[in-house]
Amino acid sequence: MDTKNCISLIDKSKDILLIIPPEPSDDIISSAFAIFRFIKKHRKSISYVSGGDVPQRLSFLKAPDATITSLSGLREFVLVFNTEKNKIIDIKSEQNNNEFVIKVTPEKGSIDPRDFSFLPSDFKHDLIIIIGVPSLESLGELYQSNTDLFFEVPKINIDNKSANENYGQVNVVDLTASSISEICANLFIEHNKKHVDKLIAQALLTGIIAETESFQKPTTTPKAMITAAKLMKYDADQATIIRHLFKTKSFSFLKLWGRVMARLNWDEEQKIAWSLISIEDFVQSRASNSDVPYILEEIQKNFIEGQIFAVIYPESSNATFIQVRFSSSSKAQQFAQIYETETVKNVFRVRVEGKDLLETEKDFLKNIKTLE
Repeated sequence: MDTKNCISLIDKSKDILLIIPPEPSDDIISSAFAIFRFIKKHRKSISYVSGGDVPQRLSFLKAPDATITSLSGLREFVLVFNTEKNKIIDIKSEQNNNEFVIKVTPEKGSIDPRDFSFLPSDFKHDLIIIIGVPSLESLGELYQSNTDLFFEVPKINIDNKSANENYGQVNVVDLTASSISEICANLFIEHNKKHVDKLIAQALLTGIIAETESFQKPTTTPKAMITAAKLMKYDADQATIIRHLFKTKSFSFLKLWGRVMARLNWDEEQKIAWSLISIEDFVQSRASNSDVPYILEEIQKNFIEGQIFAVIYPESSNATFIQVRFSSSSKAQQFAQIYETETVKNVFRVRVEGKDLLETEKDFLKNIKTLE
């Protein structure tokens, strides 16, 4: 991990853009909150590109106060006039329908085209920090509409997944870490612990507890426990975190869960439990797609004998998502090959283009039957 250069880049930057994926985990959201506050402590300007609404269970954390959902006004373009031989005495501008008109009045005669140039200036942001994103392409429209930004501005890439393509100028990718929050905690404490406060520690401990399921996951490492202990020295409250993450569920989540259960399917032969979520379900329950991973967990808890658990839901009018959990690693790997994606701990999420819910469901069940 390139932790030294990571801190160096942050120290040299003045205006930072913090980006998370469209459907972030609790770990990613929590680490983003911590990074935002940590950079604010360095007296830097920072904007946070949100992946959507913050889940109710994380409402006890201090969310960033400079949140945006899209990128605009990223750079200026400069009109340059050589006034050595002909000065500019007046400039006017006006908006006409779909045209923005700039009127320039020279002191004498007309403007020689050779005395005029049009130049792009630097981007507003001089550093991008990207959390939990395996590739730039996986950012979707955010990347496709701003490719110049991502190519020209230095990037810090923070992740703990093997699918990460190390696309940053600095890559802080640790495959042995239990969570991204663990990576950030050790980075902050090692390089600038005086800027770690209770709110930062609380957010990072939240991410670790969420990702390790309160240290109950078999993949939880001693390093994760040690990092959690360090954060508790900054007064991070483990009991409060567990109460919000695991002891309570929001009313919107419960309404969505009820709708999912109403159309839940069970295939005894294939040992698969699955359900569909419509746009109307999200609207009526006031839940969001960030609740889907937890819906999937609830399905798995209710079908102990199950081997495959899936939720299919819409992203837009012409695309759907499938989120799947497998009890069998071999089946997970086979299914990942069919959809050309990579599993992470027998869990994956895949985007299906050009098919509605029922078409996606039909293909999904057909592919399930091919697994050995």
